[in-house]
Amino acid sequence: MKPIISGSGIRGIFGASLTIADVVEFASSFGLLVGRGSVVVGRDTRRSGPAVEAAVSAGLMSVGCDPVLLGIVPTPTVQLETMGEGICGGIAITSSHNPGEWNALKLIGADGVFLRSADRNRLMQLLGSVRKQADYKGVGLPRELSGSMERHIEGLLSVPWLIPEGRPLKAVLDVTGGAAASFAPMLMERLGVNYTVINPDMTPSGDFPRVAEPVVESLSDLSRAVIDENADLGFAFDPDGDRLALVDESGRIIGEDYTVALAIDFVLSVRPGPAVVNLSTSRLAEDAAVKHGCRLYRSPVGEVNVVEEMEKRGAITGGEGNGGVIDRVFHAGRDSGIAMLCAISFLRDNPGSSIGSWADSYPSYTMFKKKLPLRTGFEPLASRLLEEYGTPDDTRDGLWYCRHSGWMHIRPSGTEPVVRFIAENIDNSYIEEDFRIFREAMESVCVE
Repeated sequence: MKPIISGSGIRGIFGASLTIADVVEFASSFGLLVGRGSVVVGRDTRRSGPAVEAAVSAGLMSVGCDPVLLGIVPTPTVQLETMGEGICGGIAITSSHNPGEWNALKLIGADGVFLRSADRNRLMQLLGSVRKQADYKGVGLPRELSGSMERHIEGLLSVPWLIPEGRPLKAVLDVTGGAAASFAPMLMERLGVNYTVINPDMTPSGDFPRVAEPVVESLSDLSRAVIDENADLGFAFDPDGDRLALVDESGRIIGEDYTVALAIDFVLSVRPGPAVVNLSTSRLAEDAAVKHGCRLYRSPVGEVNVVEEMEKRGAITGGEGNGGVIDRVFHAGRDSGIAMLCAISFLRDNPGSSIGSWADSYPSYTMFKKKLPLRTGFEPLASRLLEEYGTPDDTRDGLWYCRHSGWMHIRPSGTEPVVRFIAENIDNSYIEEDFRIFREAMESVCVE
């Protein structure tokens, strides 16, 4: 088995498709890319994390870089620390929403943004080259850095649109044993929000206590806890703490797309301007922008793609439909802390409202997501789909089609060997017909 390698990082099942040797090679190549200097390293709670951290440190030191070890912190915390003085890059050790047996490296430039195109291409060249090792005089040295989550929270509390005080609120935090287990309670305490934590720890076997991705199917525990605690809302995190899903006061699982729409809605109410989301994000985000007379733009899937489109459009708010909210004035990365601030500020700015009533003020869309194994490569499938669907409305990331009252997006995953079919519409018949065509095309390509 081989790891999934791209210029954005490396990902695989630890001990199988991701080995210590793979990690050392990748980290040393990244060290050559960013040059001698300090590289921030943070990780999530996976059992393989300490081993991967040691391998990352070894790879960096072997080419003269000095690892700055943050320990267990959210990925956005790593991004913020990477922007510090004298830091030339960062590595977040996390496989995000993948199960506990997976691990990965996310690579961050000195600007706090995941590697941009030129650096991704250069990294791929370095991976295939002979790397010169530092000698005993030039080998890097590690050091530990404490207080990074506290600095992250202090930064969040200085966001200009935050409403830090107001109506009493209670939240339930489903941290799925991940990096938000310390971060989220710290933020709630600073905001004066009463809270309860569920799923606080990894299991003894090294698995997450629920499905790692904060999707509807994995949040039944949170739903019940919100009801039992008579809470105003529930927050669900992914293992590295950059994504957030919402549960309303009745225990209804609102989901990740509402997280981004709520953020856009609230931020544009105080700072009007363009917003950016990716091609697979719900139309709720567009509805939120239109509500304030603002324009919504779309980008290919991937945080760095959203950030670059935000820079191009002069947008300060946006994100991805997986619950990743970005406030570019604070930092150009998905941040569950920003998402929490938006929800808390919305409720305090609208004391007679609730998360449920806010969600009900939007159209009721049906979102359908399916992923299927992709063994032939995407091009043969794309050719067949073009014959069936016709010319796409956007080809920057797979095939994207506008539909009456909705859209459809078919793309190869960048994190798994699968093809993703995502569609949204008020009228479910459009989704059913499009998916039927997709399944038949998949079957015909596989048979061939």
